[in-house]
Amino acid sequence: MKIALVGAGEVGLCLATEFCKSGDEVVVLTSTVKSSFEHLKAEIHLKRKLDDCDAVVSTLSGPDEFYISAHSNILEACSQSRRCKHFIPSEWNINLDDFPDQPMFSAATHEVVRNKLRSQHGVKWTMICHGWFMEYILPEEKNPLREIGLAWAMNHSTKVFDMYADGLQKVTLTSTADTARAVLAVLRNSINTGADLSPITHLAGQTLTYRQLFQLIKARDPAWKSNLVTFSEVLGDIYEGLKANDPGVAVHQMRILGFTNANHNPKGKALEWGTGVLQGLRATTVEEFLDQAEAGKGK
Repeated sequence: MKIALVGAGEVGLCLATEFCKSGDEVVVLTSTVKSSFEHLKAEIHLKRKLDDCDAVVSTLSGPDEFYISAHSNILEACSQSRRCKHFIPSEWNINLDDFPDQPMFSAATHEVVRNKLRSQHGVKWTMICHGWFMEYILPEEKNPLREIGLAWAMNHSTKVFDMYADGLQKVTLTSTADTARAVLAVLRNSINTGADLSPITHLAGQTLTYRQLFQLIKARDPAWKSNLVTFSEVLGDIYEGLKANDPGVAVHQMRILGFTNANHNPKGKALEWGTGVLQGLRATTVEEFLDQAEAGKGK
């Protein structure tokens, strides 16, 4: 396959790195050439048509109008292309089957793009839902993704774990590498067989409750402490942020997810590793992921 990856941010780099290990051809489409991509066996282009690609994967984020126009342009390019008829828009997050209105700050914008995808039939598409990227359980110096502060439960600098209410809500963690391999498998199956893509593709590396995740982290490092976070506290922060027109309110809107199962991809919904479309693939567990990070210390 020849895959076009649109966007050269942190998620884009993680996906591109794994794509390049697969033997597939990779083209990175970006507005600026970044040195972090120079080591990859991928073509880097500022502008390029999609005519000779089999699929396009977006990792673009940004302001509302940018997100809508960028994805509309990609969809139009696929529609005009004779070959590129598979598109994965930039979602990369929660269980959209059950929580399409979350997170609050982006749902309406993303829904505009989703409706455009639903209203056409010439381009096959799917939204990838993997829960949280597993990389966020790593300290900042080992996490290749951008720091997001209170949006995630773990503060690695203070070793404080935010426990949302009773901590019994479930969270699905999937590594970027496992996500990338699954994306390639899903695309390859559809391209080679002509099979349709489901509007939503659920992936699930490992699912735990927040309480179980805290206990696992604390067992490896007893310095970690839990911090009770109440729903009313988060709602208060959102209210004050909206009242002050503070863009930082998005962080607190993300915290709402911790009180729900929005980041949980149920077993019955998620593709099963090692069989079907994911034949030959297995998911990395949290313990394995932490062991790998520990083994890589100092490299």
